[in-house]
Amino acid sequence: MIEERRVLIAGDMLSDVFVSMLDDTVEPIEDYLVGLELLEGVADDVDVVIPGHGSLARDEEVRARIKLDRAYVEDLRDARVSSDPRVVSPKPGWEWASDIHEGQARNLARRSQRDGTPG
Repeated sequence: MIEERRVLIAGDMLSDVFVSMLDDTVEPIEDYLVGLELLEGVADDVDVVIPGHGSLARDEEVRARIKLDRAYVEDLRDARVSSDPRVVSPKPGWEWASDIHEGQARNLARRSQRDGTPG
């Protein structure tokens, strides 16, 4: 975060075109949700978020993107069909992002079957 400018650089989080990318950790869902909690904790202190991909987020859009990322990750965790617009109706040129979603869903399902734990 660039505090004096009230700018948060979010990396691969909070994109309007790119689905949440889970790390290859022991608890990828939980780790991502913790990251979102940290971002939510500073959301009132920023005027603009710069994601690694897609457009800037300002004002209320920052919280809307946190909510969108959280819903997406919770859908993955709970093995629900995602209604995330980045998956079901991606912006032109970003259609391939739904392939990332499909891969993540498959990987989490395999992991769950293998060790009997949720994603």
